[in-house]
Amino acid sequence: MNPDHFWTSEDGQILTLKNKDDKTVHVTLVFWPRNPQEFAFLQEHVSELKFTERSTLARIGIEMKAQGAARIDGNRFLLEADAFIYDTDFPNASYWKKLLRPGMPVGRLFYAPLAAKLSTQEIWDAIKQNQLKLPNTISIDHAGRVFFTPHQVNYTLSTRLQRINFEYIASGDKAARGFLDKVQVRHESSPLTVEPCSGILTSCSMYLKEHYVVLNQGEGNFGIHTGAVVLDPIKTFGTNVMLEIYNTGRQPVVNPLVSLEIFRAPVLTDPEFKTLTKRREKLLAQSKTLFTSLDNYPPLKLPEIQPRTRITVRGQSASMENRAICFKSNTDIKTLVGTKLLGCGCKTLIQAIESAPKDSDTLIADYFPDLLEHTELISRFAELNIKRIIFRKASRTHGYFLSSNAHARLDTFHAMGIQIYLYDELTKDLYIHVYKKDHGFFIREEMARKFHEATILAFYGSAVGLDQADTERISSLVEKLTSFIGSNLGVLTGGGGGVMRLATDQARLKGALTGACFLELEAQPPEIGVDFFNTFQESSRHFRQKWFEVADFCIFNVGGVGTLEEIGIEMCNLKLGIRPRVPFVFFNATFFKDLKHQIDHMIATKRAPAWMADYILFTDDPDEVVAFYRKRLQVL
Repeated sequence: MNPDHFWTSEDGQILTLKNKDDKTVHVTLVFWPRNPQEFAFLQEHVSELKFTERSTLARIGIEMKAQGAARIDGNRFLLEADAFIYDTDFPNASYWKKLLRPGMPVGRLFYAPLAAKLSTQEIWDAIKQNQLKLPNTISIDHAGRVFFTPHQVNYTLSTRLQRINFEYIASGDKAARGFLDKVQVRHESSPLTVEPCSGILTSCSMYLKEHYVVLNQGEGNFGIHTGAVVLDPIKTFGTNVMLEIYNTGRQPVVNPLVSLEIFRAPVLTDPEFKTLTKRREKLLAQSKTLFTSLDNYPPLKLPEIQPRTRITVRGQSASMENRAICFKSNTDIKTLVGTKLLGCGCKTLIQAIESAPKDSDTLIADYFPDLLEHTELISRFAELNIKRIIFRKASRTHGYFLSSNAHARLDTFHAMGIQIYLYDELTKDLYIHVYKKDHGFFIREEMARKFHEATILAFYGSAVGLDQADTERISSLVEKLTSFIGSNLGVLTGGGGGVMRLATDQARLKGALTGACFLELEAQPPEIGVDFFNTFQESSRHFRQKWFEVADFCIFNVGGVGTLEEIGIEMCNLKLGIRPRVPFVFFNATFFKDLKHQIDHMIATKRAPAWMADYILFTDDPDEVVAFYRKRLQVL
């Protein structure tokens, strides 16, 4: 570990708790280092470690204040803290103490060295170079402290929430934050006021990719920010970055002022990139060799193995042919390469896992395991050491394209910590399945971090060819947005021609990532060569649309009924809060004029919320798009 790098621990947990008085619970928190090297480093810097509370706890009114410094206890760190509720008007105020339980995740320790802190000049340079985006109300002092006022909004928690909902929020489930986003109620509030002895939930706009932010809690003159003080890169991204501010004074606070400091996040070093590239290339070479051997030679002569579950569905079972082989990834695979006489690998997947050497960590299979094979695998994983599965065909009947059920099985493998790789016979390359915003995509392993950090634009439009004017406008728009958003940009399309191919080609020319959600349509074969992708059978058309939620912004271009369907889904997502309140751009004012009239009419007749009009732009001008983004995102 580098003493000049910003560092955060994994989530600590409540070890013990004890009532201190009617309003306060004293808790002992425990934190475990990830490895001996980290433990040794932290021993040297234990006095410099600070605590940041989980934001989900702060958003339901629970504050935790550290009492003293962390201390070493064997191979772990302990921290004493006092917990209390900062506003008794929260719906859970009467039973908040009962939400705190031993083992509950509460937050992290962090180390913020002065060497990683940005100076005033470095902050301003990063803003001008689009490396980070901060609220458009900021002031920066000479010491590198950034001051800003939050949005003129406050949020309350629905009084219809029940105790079971708050138990779920406090449990630490990673989906709890998204649940909170949907159940909190937004109120316009100008000026923003914090009444005496109360607290508010409000928000700001902030886009972090390569920096950590540490909020200063303040002395109380402008309100106190809760102990949820660290904002992470990548996760802190959008117009709805929550702030929790409370007022302990006897007078109201009007337009509370928040201050923060900015720290560099450790960057991905070239050796890490090279290591991941070498690992992928090694696995790729092994996969090519073994798949070729499975194609050229018959399976080994092994006894038939009956499925444990013995389930047959529509004449199919786990004993269907699926050429497979298990091996240890860091060994020489020459011994596995077959011959015409002896054969190679197994005829079925269950034969491969039943006959696998005990130290095997990799399963190669012709087809991605179907439901019945998946069931057999799950029933045997306790006996196996399998860490990864490599397949080359998504389906026996649909070739390249995965079903909605197959995507559910990918989710299960991910939850179990099993890495899934696709050996793509079209590109002759190996792709790992990774998640961004809870949706999985295949990508070369060394590109995964860049993908996680990228701002993704979804470009919608027809596969039909464009005229010259549209082509020039869209090309100019991609260029302008690349300049506005910064270098780490990605463009996601449906993977077809027309608008989709143009947006992909322009993004590639600008050095941006390119992505596609390929749909099984005879009239729209996959356009191969994108950086990240996933595939969907034709029956999963509406299911596929959820994968576009990975995009941060939507741009709708000239299209047909398919584009119209996608517009309807995305507009509904905006209304329901599935999408945050971000700009929606319809990039051809003439083509979309009737749609604009329809939306205006729906708002006028109260069939759509009036605020939606503030987030929709119909234009032909790329510069107007950028100006609209700055205005609606409320960033510099």
